[in-house]
Amino acid sequence: MPTELLHTLIQHKFVLSLILVSGLILVRILLTTLFRKSSWSRQDIRRRVHMVHNAGNLLMVIGLFAIWGSELRDFALSIAAFSVAIVIALRDVVQCLVGGIYQASMRSFTIGDWVKIGEQFGEVIDNNWLSTTLLEIDPHGLGNGYTGTTLYVPNSVFFSQPVKNYNFMRRYIEHNFSIVRENKGGNPFIAKAYIEERVREHCDSFKEVAERYCKLIENRMGVELASTEPKICISTNELGHDVLTVTLFCPREDATNIEQKVTEDFYHFWYGKTSGDPVS
Repeated sequence: MPTELLHTLIQHKFVLSLILVSGLILVRILLTTLFRKSSWSRQDIRRRVHMVHNAGNLLMVIGLFAIWGSELRDFALSIAAFSVAIVIALRDVVQCLVGGIYQASMRSFTIGDWVKIGEQFGEVIDNNWLSTTLLEIDPHGLGNGYTGTTLYVPNSVFFSQPVKNYNFMRRYIEHNFSIVRENKGGNPFIAKAYIEERVREHCDSFKEVAERYCKLIENRMGVELASTEPKICISTNELGHDVLTVTLFCPREDATNIEQKVTEDFYHFWYGKTSGDPVS
């Protein structure tokens, strides 16, 4: 019964709507014909015809809303509920889309750049509105090689994770490493001058190029970087062991090799090259 009643009601409303639209159109045609047959000027006729058309359209909209008001209200509520459901279901997609727009406006990186997004480090090989694709680079190997892993990062992370661009560090990096030695006597500072000399010898082959590249980075970024001269610092840790920290600006692919050479020099200084006796 409720379904049959609903169908009957809808049929009656269709009939009322048809009568309303037909009646208004007929009245508008009759009035327009009468106006054009009158003795008024053309300007007055146009004005009155225009008023009749506007009034007829307004009455038609009001009448249809009055007839179909309940159905239109239910339809609007259904559309609103559907829209909310769509927004909830596609929330992550919308966040990724907005994140892509945000990144494009910030221009924080482009294809081919080395970036670190949160804890993910790699080379950007693709970037679209929803995700960024990275070819992962081993951060523990100073970026010397690709791991073979492809990372697909959703663009929504740009709102929650920092983005670091390492593109200027693809060729030269500021490399820090430490050498720890148990203090069994002797002043560790007597090794400082020797290690400084050895580090400068290891860096002498690329010193001029490193200085030019450092100037290039300063001009591009508008900042003043630290000197390219190697720095040696000696300290102790919580166990009382001697810690020699070396900081140098060097080619990325040479960083590990130089670290090994300096470590070898350090132990050669203390334990001798062949005898194994400590240097006094």
